Amino acid sequence: MAKLVLSLDGDMLGHHFIAQDRFSIGRKPHNDMHIDDSSVSKEHAVILTIGNDQVLEDLGSTNGTLVNGNIIRKHILQNNDVIEIGRYQIRYMNQKAQPGMDFDRTLMMAPIHRQRKAHGNAETQDVEPADKALSVARAANANFPLGGVKVLEGAHAGQTLELSRPLATFGKSGVQVAVINRRPHGYTITHVEGRKRPLVNLRPIDEKSHALQEGDEIEVGGEKLVFFLKQ
Repeated sequence: MAKLVLSLDGDMLGHHFIAQDRFSIGRKPHNDMHIDDSSVSKEHAVILTIGNDQVLEDLGSTNGTLVNGNIIRKHILQNNDVIEIGRYQIRYMNQKAQPGMDFDRTLMMAPIHRQRKAHGNAETQDVEPADKALSVARAANANFPLGGVKVLEGAHAGQTLELSRPLATFGKSGVQVAVINRRPHGYTITHVEGRKRPLVNLRPIDEKSHALQEGDEIEVGGEKLVFFLKQ
């Protein structure tokens, strides 16, 4: 079970175990990790358990969320990652976290970007090298055909996305979000956020990951996609 160790200026303040699928961090008392400090937003960040991965997501906080010094929107956590929220540091400890997954994943069908603090607290963006992402995907999925989705309806209609990375996110944050996971045995789709679950072939997916088949039609966040496998 993953463990979070909370500290401030080198002094350990406590620890929490992540036993649920959604673990929230923020200033409001209802959060799973309650940090009563003005540098922390009321609902600052959340850790989502998706399959074998745990994904840290910033919830539009005022001061942002950093992992190992980098400002992130979403990040698949790795053992000993250091999360910075306001004035606090949180060490993520999980010996089972998969190696080689320390880069930000595809978000809303956009290229991978990493924001980094520069002098004067200005933010700059660097595109993550594509060959690094592809090498991880190849290592985990060498024996399974590469998949992709084509957007049939919605804002990105006509676009085709190759699902070469281990995790791709689709939908609209705060409305409906789903992720497609690339695993050695194939592709699955999992509901992450929103009251309504995404549809696959006009049927809502259940709480568990749903295995995707060639030709499946996916509806999420106001867009319709078709899943395919490359021959």
